[in-house]
Amino acid sequence: MLYAIQSLPFLWDGLLLTLQVSALVVFLSLVAGVILGIGIVYGPSWLYWPIRIYSDFLRGIPLLVLIFFIYYALPLIGVNFTNFMSVVVALSAFEAAHIIE
Repeated sequence: MLYAIQSLPFLWDGLLLTLQVSALVVFLSLVAGVILGIGIVYGPSWLYWPIRIYSDFLRGIPLLVLIFFIYYALPLIGVNFTNFMSVVVALSAFEAAHIIE
């Protein structure tokens, strides 16, 4: 019981970080998904297939694979994100692909 009480500050920090990630991902994915969804329906015909490929590709791969790709593979080509931004980018891209549909 004492260990659980001593762990509360760490759990509180984790909860706050989770809420920050969640709020940011909901906002970014909603904005991106709605804009890209409008692009599919009302945009020019040349815009349809790139958005459709983006949506189908990201909906077809597991989320954990996308997170690993962004966290481990993108730094190999010079794109470096913090841990926080890696998760936000991966989750936002994944959820935006679902919102497009």
